[in-house]
Amino acid sequence: MTHPAAEASTELAERRRDRRVLSVVVIWIPLAIIVVTTVILLLWIPRMPEQVAIHFDASGQADGWTTPGRAVLAFVVISIAVTGAIAIACFGGARAMMRPADGRPSRLLARVRPTASFGPAVATLLAVTMLALTGTQLDGAVPPAWATPVAVIGGILLAGLVGWITWRALPAPELTAADAPAATPALDLAPGEVAVWTATTSAPWPVFALLGFVLAAVLVPLVLAPETWWLWAAVFVLLLVLATTAWIRVTVDRHGLTVRTVLGLRLSQVPLAEVVSAADVDVLPAEFGGWGFRFDVRGRRGIILRSGPGLEVERADAPPLVVTVGDARTGAALLNALAGTERHGEPRS
Repeated sequence: MTHPAAEASTELAERRRDRRVLSVVVIWIPLAIIVVTTVILLLWIPRMPEQVAIHFDASGQADGWTTPGRAVLAFVVISIAVTGAIAIACFGGARAMMRPADGRPSRLLARVRPTASFGPAVATLLAVTMLALTGTQLDGAVPPAWATPVAVIGGILLAGLVGWITWRALPAPELTAADAPAATPALDLAPGEVAVWTATTSAPWPVFALLGFVLAAVLVPLVLAPETWWLWAAVFVLLLVLATTAWIRVTVDRHGLTVRTVLGLRLSQVPLAEVVSAADVDVLPAEFGGWGFRFDVRGRRGIILRSGPGLEVERADAPPLVVTVGDARTGAALLNALAGTERHGEPRS
């Protein structure tokens, strides 16, 4: 019989090891790719033209230029931003681990496997594409029309290979026979008793900061090119509407589970008749590939705004739905009680 203290020590050591491996995969390997690519680009600057083509039309012809220094800076900023976003998605909720009773894999590496695989892959895609397109312009050469599609396709293929190797190298989830998490015990409702549970949740501040930056960036063309104000105004309004989905209200009542934006737009609803069971779970955005409307490798659908507690609903005629929200245990307990009353005349246990 294994001593509980020894088991806890082994589990803690495994989690620390997983975090170290994950750091290598989503931080150090991508950063190494970025650094090597940046050094090569800096060495190429004396051979670059005064204006480097950085944008190409559908036919492969250049239609946008900038200075070599700005081109290298843009590559560095974009690459680090993407790498940082992937790292945040993987590590942002690393403290949230599924309880063994949930029937979910508890290993961090297994849970973030889908998103972690993108770290080296995306860095490879950006590096290969940048090097290929820049290399065709050295020493006064004019890149042929076929250079752009070849560079992009080559980058995608190589990135896909790197992502596949990373995917295979990381541990796969070890699911138990019970694929769904254990249902949260239902609340004890008296006959005829009416109960409602509601809670709000929002995306973390970096997401709002990014949205604010994008909205501010859209305002620039409105000032520089006022003749196209209607187009950029439409884009601004669309982004503003999308931004409202970063703050939601989750409600459990006689109508079932309802998720709405802060403006009241309904994002999802699960009627009581479709609820098989509800459970409170812990969620990592990396399991779903990031934030927003997502799905994971097990087919679950998700409205993922942050890491931490979430409410998972097993539906009768649809994949399970996961919504990140605080106090999810109370919401799941009430939903099980109401669904049990709806179907069987008694709360679900």
